Amino acid sequence: MFMGHYAPAVWLGRREKKEAPIKLWEAFLAVQVIDIVFCILAIFGLEGSLIENGEPIFNIPWSHSLLTSILVSGFAGLAFMWWKKPSGWKAFWVISSLVFSHWLLDFVVHRPDLPLYPSAEEAYGLGFWNFPWLAYVLEIGLLFIGFLYWVRATVPRRKLYKIAPWVLFILMCGMQFVVITLPGLQFQNGTFDPASQPQGVSLGISGLITFFALSVAIHWIEAGRDFKVDQFSST
Repeated sequence: MFMGHYAPAVWLGRREKKEAPIKLWEAFLAVQVIDIVFCILAIFGLEGSLIENGEPIFNIPWSHSLLTSILVSGFAGLAFMWWKKPSGWKAFWVISSLVFSHWLLDFVVHRPDLPLYPSAEEAYGLGFWNFPWLAYVLEIGLLFIGFLYWVRATVPRRKLYKIAPWVLFILMCGMQFVVITLPGLQFQNGTFDPASQPQGVSLGISGLITFFALSVAIHWIEAGRDFKVDQFSST
């Protein structure tokens, strides 16, 4: 999964004060921690993409194994607690859940390239990416629901911040099509060229730039919108 990962990032939690357990930009980074690990490993040539048995899959035994995902999720939660000491265990569980959501959503769309542990011979994935348009609707649908939920829970300070979330949403829709859907369609009609896909340093750096740029963008938008606090009062 690519842009669909950001849907869980809008989890706000019930709250009685103005501050949520985590900021939205922090959640944007949390849901992509597993792919950030992948990008770093790709830069050093330890992971990447390949064609196996005629299918494009990812070589991701370290970053995307189930065991690694569980360990990284726990470590990310603890690291966030240490970074924001007053945040407490609630923030730990929010961060850990967001990080681990990455593996769960990848399991739905990836072709079988997700091992249970790094050296496992068997790999898993339901392969929803084999149906490019349906997968596009799934990911963008999840993303739209997340954006809609967050926009309705917040109020823009100026007109600019009313439009900005949807500009970002459209940009993310385009990125989803170019990076995931288009190669899938090309693979189906026999025009897919593996050599055209980024590998190694270019793959890792482009991924890191994308993830951090989206986090910066949502941080700017988040700063221009206020929560409707009364919606989160305790019952």
